[in-house]
Amino acid sequence: MKMPCRAPCACLELDFVRDTLFGPMAQRAMCQVQLAALSLQGRPALRLHIEPPLPTKVEKAHSVAFAWEGRNYRGVVREHVKCGDGGINLLLELQ
Repeated sequence: MKMPCRAPCACLELDFVRDTLFGPMAQRAMCQVQLAALSLQGRPALRLHIEPPLPTKVEKAHSVAFAWEGRNYRGVVREHVKCGDGGINLLLELQ
């Protein structure tokens, strides 16, 4: 998943949930993130490019929430792709 034009980085506190053998586990991490708004089959979505260092197990996240520019965002992770720069792209379907 390539981003043709990257937006400036923002430092965001990401809350994400991943499944474990013992049930869902919530985590929180401060990350440098680039955001891009897009449409996912007519539904609002965001592409998050998380720059290294990556939070532990973020590639296993199934939902992500964060606040940016005074608004709260929450979404389901539909796709994740590791990038050549050591970061990861998450495609979020906004809820």
